[in-house]
Amino acid sequence: MKTAFIFDIDGTLLNTEQMYMKSLQLTLANHGINKTYDEVYAVFGLPSFESLQYLGVNNPKAMQAEWQGHYHEFWHEVNLFDGVSAMLQLLRTNQQNALAVVTSNTATEFKDHVTPFGITQYFDSFTFAGDTPRMKPFPDPIIHALADLDVDSSKAIYIGDSVHDMQAAHTAGIDFGLATWGVKDIAKFGDEPDYLFKHPLDITKNI
Repeated sequence: MKTAFIFDIDGTLLNTEQMYMKSLQLTLANHGINKTYDEVYAVFGLPSFESLQYLGVNNPKAMQAEWQGHYHEFWHEVNLFDGVSAMLQLLRTNQQNALAVVTSNTATEFKDHVTPFGITQYFDSFTFAGDTPRMKPFPDPIIHALADLDVDSSKAIYIGDSVHDMQAAHTAGIDFGLATWGVKDIAKFGDEPDYLFKHPLDITKNI
């Protein structure tokens, strides 16, 4: 039975896809780079700087700041996935459970985007971009969270919505649960996820 629940944020707890992707499209278009939504969606879940490197833009550092400056223009697109608050509340009712966040967001991005939704109080540990030498898909952030929580890896699960999340979890030696509500194409995961969750409340059912 799992007692340590480590969560990704974007596409898992918080539906930020439209905000990130539309603001990225706008930023690129302002520099004469026209990308379809599907083309920019290919980097969803990666840190913003790495996303721009992947897309091959010039001066990704300056472009990153511009992209982040457009986030709030699309803030109305963001919401918690249905059932997330209830799921976190239920997990917290068991005092043996430990909850953590491992995200590619910076601490500032997390504060801006997640704190207003009132879920930060459920978590015991936070690992942000820059807290470890390497980020997902490397295992470093999850290993950092496990050490912070001081839990056995066999009792832990990382819950996310991307292949990078799955690779990071498995390389860190823990199970991976796929948050299918945040995934467009489940087939790309094959049979590699250890758990498939169709709704956030499924996470509370004796995994």
